[in-house]
Amino acid sequence: MHEVSIIENVIKIVTDKAIENKFSKVSKVSLKIGELSGVMPGSLKFAFESCIMDTMLEGSTLDIEKVSATAECTDCAQQFPIDHFNKLCPSCNKFCSSIISGYELYINTIEGD
Repeated sequence: MHEVSIIENVIKIVTDKAIENKFSKVSKVSLKIGELSGVMPGSLKFAFESCIMDTMLEGSTLDIEKVSATAECTDCAQQFPIDHFNKLCPSCNKFCSSIISGYELYINTIEGD
């Protein structure tokens, strides 16, 4: 379950930024996670709840925004949704390696007092 190590890193980054911005407490953390990132949002939320105890994030909420996986065909310039197994352009049926989104995993916003 690599979600625990991800959340531990998120907590460290959020804590450092909260201290840097003189927050006494963090109330909400927002993450953006791509469909192709391999991260399970349910496991991430469970790990978050377990790991924030006795930190300045205790009692805060975790908001996860899923980012759709999309690609752009280099031949016909069409943008289209993709998944792990299908990266073929629906117009020209060529394999696409120009992925625009779907692998994201980052802290989007931090709210606090």
